[in-house]
Amino acid sequence: MTARERHSLAEAAIDSVIADTRGSYRFIYVDVDSPAWLREVLAAHESARHLEVLRLDGPRWPQEARARVLDAIDTDYVVFIDNDVQVEDGWLDALIACADETGAGAVGPLYLWGDGVHPARIHMAGGRLTESPDGERRVLQEAHRLADADPRAVAHTLARGPCDFLEYHCMLVRTDLLRGGVLDARIRCVHEHIDIALALRERGYAVFLEPAARVTYLAFAEYMLEDLALARSRWSEHEADASIAVFCDKWNVLDDDRSFRDVRSFVRLHAAQIDPIRPACLSRPDHRTSMRRDELRHTRSDLLDFAAERGYGHDDLALMANAYHIAHVLMDGGYRPCGRPFIDHLVGTGSVLVRYDFRADVVAAAILHAAYTHSPPHAAGPEAAVAAISAGLGGCGSVLDGRVRAYAQRESAWHVAIDQPMDTVSMGDAEILAMAAANEVEMHHSGEFRYSGRTDGIAPALTAQMSRVCAALGVSGLSDTLIQAQQRATTVAPDLLTRTRISYRIGPDKRTVVPMANNVLAALERAAKRPL
Repeated sequence: MTARERHSLAEAAIDSVIADTRGSYRFIYVDVDSPAWLREVLAAHESARHLEVLRLDGPRWPQEARARVLDAIDTDYVVFIDNDVQVEDGWLDALIACADETGAGAVGPLYLWGDGVHPARIHMAGGRLTESPDGERRVLQEAHRLADADPRAVAHTLARGPCDFLEYHCMLVRTDLLRGGVLDARIRCVHEHIDIALALRERGYAVFLEPAARVTYLAFAEYMLEDLALARSRWSEHEADASIAVFCDKWNVLDDDRSFRDVRSFVRLHAAQIDPIRPACLSRPDHRTSMRRDELRHTRSDLLDFAAERGYGHDDLALMANAYHIAHVLMDGGYRPCGRPFIDHLVGTGSVLVRYDFRADVVAAAILHAAYTHSPPHAAGPEAAVAAISAGLGGCGSVLDGRVRAYAQRESAWHVAIDQPMDTVSMGDAEILAMAAANEVEMHHSGEFRYSGRTDGIAPALTAQMSRVCAALGVSGLSDTLIQAQQRATTVAPDLLTRTRISYRIGPDKRTVVPMANNVLAALERAAKRPL
């Protein structure tokens, strides 16, 4: 077992193998830069003789780890399995039986994928390669059989049989073939699974699917903040290109979109889905510097111009513009305690995240972070208000709606974030804390605290947690900006204060103010408890 792209699912994967594997076997976990908590888990299992641990110093690609473990293998077969996979009872026996009975060089299970909570769907029922000549080279296209199908609906079509390739999520290979060189550690970021399939075919060995063996790749389980560094290095576009170059030279494949568009798209988009920071902007020097007050933006046009200057593309700008439109409608007639339009604060919060190159969808959520808590009450009550707002945010289940809901619910319970150990902070938690830091920075830089007299800034312990999260994200400048603003906080002369501590709308009589904050949190909690 090797780490695919994160460590947080490793304990569950180990437990699954131990619980659902029959017969005798050796179980080796290759420990490459595992976090301290996982090393403790591995040590406990090693002491109980559930597994053996092979520790490798320094970073290693999964393919390099596999190559290093071969000298320790003394069985006829070896199964390579990722540490984000759950197995089903009898999986190993079924793989071995298929290899014994067919003579296959490699055997793979029916690969499912899911989040570990909802019913899984088919990730791949074996792979298919399509080859076509192009001059002196060839084009090689790959596809997953029955991708995303309901396994119950297609069960009658699943049968043991040859396929063109398997994946390293779980793959049984004959050990003598591995020692014969079918595993190429130079192809380490992408296409290593295609490479071994071609190497087996070149030696006259078939690759088989055995659907009696089933495993689930937990592709959609929540990512943890501590996984970010590994995920960033694992899906490097530079390393993907290097692997593709070696693969093309080795197998006489033409490097063009026909062969590699999908895999390059996967590397780019998968990394972007995990990382709150735009992958193209990682390690910018100004991520570690404080934001100046003159970098804050408060209008739609200034926000979009600022984003364009920092390299956001047209689709990103359109996403922000749409978020602005929704916020503009929901916050119509609303004012902040300092007297400025409420929408200015939302745009300003978004601009702080733009300054640190957060993904556009995170910026959009920041622009809409008050959608649930400060939108006008609905005549039919809180449940109707929640339903209407959710529909405007893309519906229950959409990423945007999920982030905004989470922000609203977390805002009323920041003490949970203060006490949360860093190894339990999810990427979703990290995004919310970054949005909250941006919200606080905006109120300081805009003068809201100074001119309203508000004294309800976040607690030092929460600032410290935000600082740890920002450091892990690589944007320490964001939390530094907040800390410096807190340290320099002042108020203006008493006669210049608005003396208003709440956001408000002007009442129908044009003389009184109506608080904007509404009480939909209970309705949100009830909605969260309803079954999907």
